[in-house]
Amino acid sequence: MNNIFENFDLFVFDLDDTLIKTEEYHYTAWLKTIKLFLNDKFTFSYEDFCSTFHSIKQDSIKNYLVNDLKLENYDDIIKTKNKLYYELINVNKNELNMVDGADKFIQEILNKNKKFVIVTNSPKEQLDFFSDLFTILKNSTKNYYREMFKNKKPNPECYLKVIDDFPNERIVGFEDSITGIHAMTNANIDTYYISNPNYYHNNYILNNYKVIQINNYFNL
Repeated sequence: MNNIFENFDLFVFDLDDTLIKTEEYHYTAWLKTIKLFLNDKFTFSYEDFCSTFHSIKQDSIKNYLVNDLKLENYDDIIKTKNKLYYELINVNKNELNMVDGADKFIQEILNKNKKFVIVTNSPKEQLDFFSDLFTILKNSTKNYYREMFKNKKPNPECYLKVIDDFPNERIVGFEDSITGIHAMTNANIDTYYISNPNYYHNNYILNNYKVIQINNYFNL
């Protein structure tokens, strides 16, 4: 990453587990939600969660809930999950952390008079929560969130929007999940992968996508 500030003008970040360590809370919220709507005895491991809920297939979560688990009222399920997740991060806000090195990396972007944006599948309420908690995120040039798009990641719509909004900038992006990697690389953005050898899709990403690997953290 030595020449990254010379080679690029705009830095594009996913939010969950790219900037903020949150995926365990998403997992817990989903597990609680499915128990409420299906069966209190339902369980799945974190690995099962990543294998199913992180996907390159559009609407994979909806298909799993509706087709595999035979759950109805998908919109109510999503509202419940978001409510439970928001409660979890509020209760645990003093335990939340940025990904190692992310704050220093963003500060260096600002020191170099470069720009950064945040692009997430999460709703605006959640992004605002994290920006209030980690105030360095308020320096983003623009935020992109769920309500702004017709299609969620893995569809590249959100990243194509960034390209449209910043047509004269040299763009580089950072993602941690197969869903985001698929979206970002299909928008033809140079992509850094915040990798974890224990991540369910890690080997598939490294073998099937053109990415630059960063191991677990940002290192200047």
